[in-house]
Amino acid sequence: MKHTRSFRLLTFTQFLTVFNDNLFKQTVLLLAIGMAGSVSMQSLASALFSIPFVLFAVVAGDCADRFSKRNVVVATKWAEALVMLLAAAALFLGNFQALLMVVFLMGVQSAFLGPAKYGSLPELATASELPRANGLFQASVLVGILVGTGSAGHIPLDRPDLLGWLGIGMSVIAICGALVAQRMHRFAPAAPSKKIRFDPVRRLFSGLKQAQARPGLLPALLGHSIFWMCGSLMLLAWNEFLAPTNGQPALIDIDPGTWSIGLAGLSLFMAAGAVVAGWRLHQRIPRWMPVFGALGMAAGFALAGAVNPRPLSLFLCLGGASFFSGFYLIPLRSLMQKLPPAERIGSTLGTGQMLDFLLISIGTGGRFLLQGFGFGTQQVLLFAAGVFVLAAIMLARKLPVYIDLSAAQSED
Repeated sequence: MKHTRSFRLLTFTQFLTVFNDNLFKQTVLLLAIGMAGSVSMQSLASALFSIPFVLFAVVAGDCADRFSKRNVVVATKWAEALVMLLAAAALFLGNFQALLMVVFLMGVQSAFLGPAKYGSLPELATASELPRANGLFQASVLVGILVGTGSAGHIPLDRPDLLGWLGIGMSVIAICGALVAQRMHRFAPAAPSKKIRFDPVRRLFSGLKQAQARPGLLPALLGHSIFWMCGSLMLLAWNEFLAPTNGQPALIDIDPGTWSIGLAGLSLFMAAGAVVAGWRLHQRIPRWMPVFGALGMAAGFALAGAVNPRPLSLFLCLGGASFFSGFYLIPLRSLMQKLPPAERIGSTLGTGQMLDFLLISIGTGGRFLLQGFGFGTQQVLLFAAGVFVLAAIMLARKLPVYIDLSAAQSED
């Protein structure tokens, strides 16, 4: 790879980031399960994490173009350390309202990190290396999800003293990530004269309009966002299997720690799919691959919504869907990173990130609407399966048969 050492440092930093994110978020969601109206409390926590992406993602993309992406990664990692200290204080106090405020701040930090870290990959890899780099990078993300989510729920949720020390530990991990990121190669800013403007709604529409001018970029952005909307519904449904509803016992009778390990285990399937897809791709991105991935995920979600709800059957069905996610995400993300001109990679990824979390917010908010229509936990998974079928149809109609990343690079 063109810059192997910096790629490894970025990948390790990303692993630490994802570990912290998922340990913290799953701990908050499990705390919400024990409160009145668990569905609403989970949705509120998820929405508070998503709102900053809707507000600040495009500004974050401007920062990734205006400044060195390495510097943005380092700054956000130090901010993460501070946010985790605030999380520790909220956990020590056992104050769930304060914890929700920290969730919002964590969303702000993550919003500014996203375009810089993903925008760094085209600087570290050539066009032919980029899909493979994305596959390995995504695999590290998923291992972080595995370890982070699987670590949640093992401390008794009624022990704020122990949970507070967990927050201290997460702050130390964030500091380690910042120190690792500081050793990355510092590239010159892609657009040092770019103005940073806060106008989320107008910038979103202008970013989508610019994406429409590059064949394949707009459907890639839309398809990527659809994945995260359905993923947010799946996460809520997974935790809802533990929650008694309407005086009825929980669908799954298992302790939260073990159930979190099961959720984390799905990331192994995702990592395997990401690595296989990354090694299968080179500089030509075929249309069939994301369409195939969408249909595979639809089948897995449909089976999970139809089977008798047992831990193993749910795990295997959603594990199959998770494997196909690699065939869906890796080609779409490679297109998002390589099709825009170099001076707009950050802002394009910011637009995509804003769209991702706008749809995540719609997904989490839509859970209330689906609940009003009588959708139970498994019916939510069937709904997500239908959305993936629609995504497959959209990609089959809108993506070119092949897109050559090296040709896109030469156009810049």
